[in-house]
Amino acid sequence: MRFLLTVLLICPLFAQAQERIDTLHWSATRRLKLSDFHGEPQPGQGISEFYYQLGYDVQPTPIRSRPVIDAFCLMFRNLSWVVESARTEQTLLYNQILFDLVEVHARRMKIKLIELKADRHFKDQAKQIEYQTNAELTAQVNRFRSETNGGSSFQALERWQQKVAQQLYDTPTMVTTYHQSDVGLGVFLGGSAIQPTGGISRTLNPPTGLVYSFDVVFRQYVLLLQPSLYSATIRESFTQSDKTWNEHMKVNAILFEAGLGSIIHESPRHRVIPYVGYSLLNVLPRDRNDERYKGYSLVNHAPVAGLIWDFKLGSNERNPNRAADAFWFIRAKLSYTPVLTAKPFSGGLLNLQVGLGGFSRPRRVDYEPERTTLTFPGRML
Repeated sequence: MRFLLTVLLICPLFAQAQERIDTLHWSATRRLKLSDFHGEPQPGQGISEFYYQLGYDVQPTPIRSRPVIDAFCLMFRNLSWVVESARTEQTLLYNQILFDLVEVHARRMKIKLIELKADRHFKDQAKQIEYQTNAELTAQVNRFRSETNGGSSFQALERWQQKVAQQLYDTPTMVTTYHQSDVGLGVFLGGSAIQPTGGISRTLNPPTGLVYSFDVVFRQYVLLLQPSLYSATIRESFTQSDKTWNEHMKVNAILFEAGLGSIIHESPRHRVIPYVGYSLLNVLPRDRNDERYKGYSLVNHAPVAGLIWDFKLGSNERNPNRAADAFWFIRAKLSYTPVLTAKPFSGGLLNLQVGLGGFSRPRRVDYEPERTTLTFPGRML
């Protein structure tokens, strides 16, 4: 019985070919069957051939988080074959032990890859580990073939079966797990319309403008940082700080809000966040080069309170196998800010904002060991 070692490097051509190749990944519960050997026997090349691949995959994750590393071994069923006269349990056992040996070394390779630092040397170091692992695997396979006389010694096969089963137990598979970060980041861009209330409603037309926001989330608490720019027109002349703001005068209003809120409700579709904070309003003439309006500025410092409702887009069910919780959302935000300057420019601002945003809460990658126990007739290993 002859064993052929095939190691294929991951590349675009292989990715296209793999779609047409019938593969079987190693499993502790799903053992090899003679029906898994789909290839055509090759005359003069022994009684069976077992083709497999040993490899690894690396997926990047958000900044300052370790990458997601996976190592695997699989059987190429459409290339592997057993001649009709050798389709026995002993032949199957021989190939299963080979498959188990590949899995042991795949696990050892993953453990070494996990210990690497995610820096510019990672790729070269990972390749060295891959080559070293394949060399160690080849050496053990050759020893296995020699001691079992190519699989013809049943007693030797039983000893190796127990030996490899113990190696599988002693080399746990490192299961990738994700722990949600306490910190999340969001952005929002939209349009805004302000409805003045009280005395200010008689002197200022409703401003409209563009708003953008940065959300910093820690657990369920949300820090909102929101600058916005509005355009408006003076509706009725008034005097403030010995300066006359003329009727029909065009002005820009810069509004900055900093608030602290709490997520009181979150589901796959909705998120509700009430908040309170501080607002800074600065009203300036639009034509700052006009000598008549030099020094004109109306500044208002005031508290602000509001309510945010986010409607999440797409499928947002929590996925434990994803490196980040991320979603797009449509936001509606309603807030109120009192204007505390002297009359007639006093009252309040009722602010409605609608727009599109995105949010992401990265997950920290970790690995948990999981031991494998194989069960054989009459004993457990």
